[in-house]
Formats: sequence, C-alpha cells, structure tokens
Amino acid sequence: MTKATMSSRTNPLSKRTLVGIAIASALQAPVALAQTPASSENVVEVIEVRGFTSSLKASMLDKKASDVVSDGITAEDLGKFPDQNVAESLQRITGVAIDRSGGEGQFITVRGFGPEFNTVLVNGRQLATENQGRAFSFDTLPAELISGANVYKSPMASMQEGGIGATVELTTARPFDFDGFKAAASVKGMYEDVAEEVTPQMSGLVSNTFADGTIGVLASASFQQRKSQTNVLETRYWRPGVSLTNRSELDNPAYAETAQFNDVYVPQNFDQIVDMADRERTTATLVGQYMPNDNMTLTLDGMISKFEVDSDASSVGHWFSDSNLDNLEFTENGSVASMDSTVVGGVGGATDFIQRRYGRDVTIQAFGANFEWIISDTLSGEFDISTSTAEDNSGGRNYFTVVGYNNDYSIDYSGSVPSLTVNGGSEALLNKPAGRMHYNERNGFDTEDTINEYRADFTWIPEELTVFSKMEFGVYFQDREKQNQRRFASACNIYCGYQFDLPDDYLSEFSAQNFFGGVPNQWLTYDPEAFFEYATSDAAAQQIADATGQALSDVQAALAATNLDNPPLGNDSFTVSEEVFSTYAQFFFATEVADMPLDINFGFRYSETDTSVSGIGQIVKDLEPIPNDPSDLNVVYETEVGDIIEESASYSNLLPNLNAKLAVTDEFMLRFGFSQTLTRPTMGDMVPVFNVTVARPNQLQAQAGNTELKPFLSTNWDVSAEWYYDDTSYLAAAFFQKEVEDFIIATVESETLNLDSGAYDFDVRRPRNGEVANVDGLEIAWLHTLESGFGIQANATFVNSDAEFDASNTNQIFALPGLGDSQNLTVFYEKDAFQARVALNNREAFMQDLVSPLGGIEPRFTDTYTQVDVSASYDINETFTVFFEGINVTGEELHRYGRYQEQFVQLVDDGARYALGVRATF
Repeated sequence: MTKATMSSRTNPLSKRTLVGIAIASALQAPVALAQTPASSENVVEVIEVRGFTSSLKASMLDKKASDVVSDGITAEDLGKFPDQNVAESLQRITGVAIDRSGGEGQFITVRGFGPEFNTVLVNGRQLATENQGRAFSFDTLPAELISGANVYKSPMASMQEGGIGATVELTTARPFDFDGFKAAASVKGMYEDVAEEVTPQMSGLVSNTFADGTIGVLASASFQQRKSQTNVLETRYWRPGVSLTNRSELDNPAYAETAQFNDVYVPQNFDQIVDMADRERTTATLVGQYMPNDNMTLTLDGMISKFEVDSDASSVGHWFSDSNLDNLEFTENGSVASMDSTVVGGVGGATDFIQRRYGRDVTIQAFGANFEWIISDTLSGEFDISTSTAEDNSGGRNYFTVVGYNNDYSIDYSGSVPSLTVNGGSEALLNKPAGRMHYNERNGFDTEDTINEYRADFTWIPEELTVFSKMEFGVYFQDREKQNQRRFASACNIYCGYQFDLPDDYLSEFSAQNFFGGVPNQWLTYDPEAFFEYATSDAAAQQIADATGQALSDVQAALAATNLDNPPLGNDSFTVSEEVFSTYAQFFFATEVADMPLDINFGFRYSETDTSVSGIGQIVKDLEPIPNDPSDLNVVYETEVGDIIEESASYSNLLPNLNAKLAVTDEFMLRFGFSQTLTRPTMGDMVPVFNVTVARPNQLQAQAGNTELKPFLSTNWDVSAEWYYDDTSYLAAAFFQKEVEDFIIATVESETLNLDSGAYDFDVRRPRNGEVANVDGLEIAWLHTLESGFGIQANATFVNSDAEFDASNTNQIFALPGLGDSQNLTVFYEKDAFQARVALNNREAFMQDLVSPLGGIEPRFTDTYTQVDVSASYDINETFTVFFEGINVTGEELHRYGRYQEQFVQLVDDGARYALGVRATF
C-alpha cells in the first residue's frame, strides 16, 4: 500500500490539482474531514507501508499532517493489522482503554468516556450495532479486513456529531488503493491455555484493476473460531445498611430485640463459574470502483459479518440469608470478612447448581454507494448513501436454571481471593438425591438496529489563493430504528423454594478444569434442555399434584401457562426511532506568524433530532410470598401481556469548533482546539416503562425510563505540542479539558406502590439530566527508533474529574464510570526478515459502574489490570511469512470489587492464548 502525505500550503498549482488535493484530503477523513499537513513541500514523503516500523511511520505522518488532535494506526501490510483485534490495537493509543469479553477487546473508553460516548465510523459511515444502546462492539469485525484506524479527539464541523469522547474511524481497503493485482492470505491455529483447545483462523483478500485502471474489484473473507474457557469467582453485589445478629445469639435475651451488628455490608452470594464459549466469526466484503474519467469515481461496497457466541456456564452458587448467618466477622469498613451460613428448620443456606446460557447470534450487513465528482475547477463534491443492519437473534434461546438444596458452608473474604468450605466436604456438592428444582427461566433479547444515511459534502476553493484557502460544507441525514424485544418466561411461581425433586438420572458430576484454589472444583450439573423438558412434563406435574393435593389437570394447565417453550415479550422490550438532520460549514485559512506557518479552520454544525419511543409495560398488582423461600417474592401483574406505551421528543443543537496548528519549525508544532460536542441519551434510558428488578422482602427495587432526556453537551479545549525529531521518532504532549452539561444520571429514589396486599416501598432507579462533569487530563506519547532495528513506543494518560467516586459518601448519586489512568509500552525489533514485539498495557483501577448491573444499588470497580502481549515473525521470502503471537502471556486475572477493595465482586481468568501461522502476500 502506498501512501502520499500532501500539504495544504501549496505553491501555485493548476485548479484541478488543487481540487484533487482537497478531494484526497477529504477522502482520508471521516465524513469529508479535510487533512491539512504542515510542511511547505507539496509532497512530504511517499512510503511503502510494510512492516511494523513503516506502519508506525505512516501513523506518525498522519498525526503530523492532521488539522485536529488525533492518533491513528496503519496496517503493517495488506490484511495485517497490528493486533488480532481492532480494540486491542486502539488501546495502545494515548487516551484509549478497552473492556474485554472472553479475553477479546469489545468496547473502548476514550479520555474517561465509555463506549456510549464514542462515535465509531467505518469508511465514514456509522455501522449498526447489536447492542441495546449506542455502544459499538469491536469484536464483531475481524482485524484482518481493517487497513487503518484513526481516533479524532478534537472534532471538525464535517464530522458526524455524537462522540464526546472521540470519533473513531475504521477504514477498509479499496481496489484503487493498489496498482493492479494484489492478494494476501493467512492461516493460523489458536491455542487456549485454560480450555486447552486449538482452533483455526484464516483470512484472504484479493484486489485487481481492469480497463486501464478505470475499474477495480476487491473481495475479502475471514473466518475465526475460538473454544474458550473463562473461570470466574463472583459475589454479585454487597448489601449496605444491614442489621444482623449471629444465628447462635438469636435465643440470647440480650439480643432478642436489638441486632448485634448494625449498618454493615453483607454479600448477597458467592458463585463459582466455568463458562465454556464457542465463538465463531465469518465476514466477507466486496468492493467495486469505476472511474469513467479523471473527474469521477463511483464506489459500491458491501459487507456481511456473522458472529456467534454460544456461552454455556456451569456453576455452583451459595446464597446468604440474614437469619442463617453465624460467626460473623467484619472489616473496619463494616464489610463481612468471614461468616458461616447454616440451615435452620430446613430453610436457608442454599447451595445452587446453575446452568446458564448467554449467547450472541449477531449478523451485520452494510451496503453503500459513494460518488466523488470534480464539478468544476473550483468545486468538488462527494455523495454517499448507505444502509446497515445489525441483528442479535438470541432472544428466548438463553436460559438460567437452578437445581439445589439447603446446605451449611463457611466463607472467608479476608484474603485476596475468597475461600469456601462446604459442610460435608466435596461430597456434599455431589449429592444427587438432595437435588431439588428451583429457579428457571428462558430469556434473551432479539435486537435489530437499522441505520440509513445520506450525505452530500462539497469543497470550494477560491479562484485566487489568499489567506482563505477553502471552504467545506454539506448536509447529512440519518434514519435509525433500534428494536429490543426481550423474551422471558419462568416457572418460578411453581418451582422456586426447593420443593420438588429432580430425578437423579438427570444429574451428573462436573469437574472444573484449571480452576482457582481455595474452593471446591467439583459439583453437580445437568442438561438444561432436559431440565426444561422434565419441568413441563406429565411426570413433573404428577409429582407436584401428589405433593400439593392439586388436581393433575390444574397443575398441567399451570405449567403450560408458563410458556417455557415459547417465551413471550417481556417488559424490557422497546423500539426507539431516531431521525437526525445535520448541516455544516467549515472554513480554512493559511497564513504566517513571524515566518511560522499557521493553519486555522473553524466551522459550525447544526443538527435536529426527532425521537419516538415505544415500550411494553405491565402494571404490578401484588407481591406474594414463595413457599419455603423467604428470600424472594413473586410479582403478580394486572395482565399477562403488557400494554404498549409511546412517547416522543425532539431537540436541536448548534455545535461550533475551532482548530489551529502553528508550525514553529519543520519539526515542532503547537495545536489548539475548541469545540462543542454532544452524545445522545442511551436508548434504553428513554423507555418510560416501570420494571421490577428485585423482589426480596425489605429490598424491593425497580427501574424506569425517561423520554424527555436531553443529550449530553460538552465544551472541549485541547492544547498539544509535538516534536518530530527524527525520521520515525517523535515526542508529544496534549492537555485536554471537557465540561459536560446535562449529564444523565440514574438516581434511586423511594416510590410507594399501593398493591392489593398493602403498600410497598420500592427503590426506583430513573435517569435524569442535570449534573455537570468537568474532566481534564494529560496525554504523553513517545516513539523512538534506532538504526539497529530496535524501537520503543510508550504513552501515558492521566485523567481527573470532579465527578470521581467518593467511597465515604454513601449518598453519592453521580460519578463518571470508566475514568482512570492508563499506560502503554511496546518494545520492538525489526531488521531484515525478522520482527519481534513485546507490548504491555496497563489500565489503573477505575469505577466500572455507579450501580452494578449484577444487582443491588452499590458501585462496582475494576482493579488495576496489566496485560502483556508478544509477537514475532520471519519473512521466508517476499511472499511468505511465518509468525507467532501470544496474548496475555502472564495470565493476568481481572479483579472487580465493591465500594471498598475488601468487598470482593469478581475474579475472571481468561488465561493466555497463543497462535502460530503463516501469511502470504502476492
């Protein structure tokens, strides 16, 4: 791939050449973002992007040439992105951090702002996502098909609004990028050290031009498979403000009316989980280009990607009931350090054998047409129309089932990893006759996202070049519809409470491979589909009828009414329709200050957003106790099927921006940026539906939406200094500040529901605008290469905010998730045919969620995580290369905790992965 860096400070050229330069600049940036290099030369340098060092040089020159504060990554070679996952490469950029799923990068956080705050474009277009909100999943796209990625941190008016954190543009190859025939292919085997499995991955790309270079066709395909195992220890959440008495003291008159321990934190549960996942990703693209003359280029492209994750987890869970706890010990912060859970009267101290499936069945399709046209000597235009859809058809296919019994056990949270002892030893977890059916549900979302985009961008260059060099303007329209249909069915009203036996033939022994120490590694398991089949069978109905005295026909009718075989739509189903119209204009100036070239651009973007939201809601009628299970209540609704609730809203925004670049010398430059950006409300927050989330005595919780939410609005300042002191070496520092108004927070307030059996107080979580968050930070980046072939790439990001979490403030309702410092270090060697790299990524502790999605009302934090990746390759000849890759070679484990670090929440072990393969380029 050949890349030319052009300067906007040109000597007198033909008008057509000037227009061509403008178009070339526009095509290299998202939505006609123009590039403005700083050199006084027309062509700064032409480089062949091949090899890691050359890719670093290409990215460095792009950074130097850019009109805005940005960083990027360029493919090392055709079909060779630096990492196996695009997100894994992006995390090495200053200010970017990632969250992983199954050991793969999935979401990004930029400058402390999470995935919902970043706009992700593919070839200048927004790609539909299977997530329920706006977050983009990078694991749905294979890295082999990406030729470049740029993170734009200070925007221009031509850039599509939506990214307070950043705008990230991924680019894919086009046939006109190459001269004639080009092809690349790779094959490798991936070894998972926890699962002890080897799986294949392969990709290929071929491109050619015909008819004297006026027609080009490019096709690519990728297939990746993984069989992974993730080991997890988990306490879902810690309950605050609890009053407890040691079980052995309940009969002591001194504690008859007053609890021994007040206002303490108690864990809800402790689970041991083994998640076996089959991940398969198949992607294909096809691009055609036609250039009938020097003034016109037509590009047609399409992509289809299918990503399937079958995640089946076997786990044993231990649930804690306040009345069953004994021998309690606490930390200075009032968190349980150790305790016993005992069975009292056959109730409490539950041991659960859980089978859970979390699947993703994602299909993404994207098609578009782009037409570039040099209309006249001074005017050029680009017209683009595209459509993309993303579907996740996992609704009703996921499940959560529980077989268990009451048992005694002890847990110790005082160490870095909890330890658990079960009464009766390991044999107690293999007691088939004790197994009783308990909780069961089928669930999942069918999500469909459709985005249609239409845009027209124009560049005008005046007849006479003066200080004013060009103007860009255009219009944009997006029509988007996001459907989330939740399928849900449960027979908890019949089975919860460990009342009915599951025949021993359905149970078998499970051994956890490569599991944690200090906890049992064997427990009972079962086939969940067989479980569902038995739970709705006549044999199960007869057992229930015999035990309860009900008529068999009544039990059969009750089981049929659960709809376990065909889950209906649940209350979390919603549809959000959004229409966005935007128009912009931006102006470019080139002058000198004390003989120093100064480039300035400023502009405005105006957008109007119309939103309509509909959701399915059910009215709560009553709460009923569950026999033999005092820890939970059954929710009774007015109707079996909810009513559709519809609301709408609209708003408009004017977003200014200004960027300036001063070339103090040819090697040293200063940048300044001012802008206003927005991020639209999370889609699920806008649905005005009331849902009960926790129905436990004295711990009733619900959540609801708010259609009237306004977008987050941020005022941004950027200042940077960059020193390009050698051919492939530079040092840069950037200071940024963001003031975000109308920050949407989910406040929890008490609301009373008057139900049939009385009044109940719910803690209801609703999103509302109102808070202001100030975020500032410093980014430092360094790239240094030596003639010997050695080099180092390092960066660090330091972020601060007045919206940080204060653990001592138990009433805090607002803090910024994802905020935290990060560092990267890559040491590499590239000489002749050999290349090797060691890359370290460190993300320091940060608040993952203000309110944990695992339940409860307390925050969740992720501890400092350091991952080391390695790679090496050898070019056998100009065509073939053999390579080795190691991911997380130190086996780093992810640790999460609650309000205080001693409140253990999760320990996740994805293990290390190793790949060996061969790549060919023709």
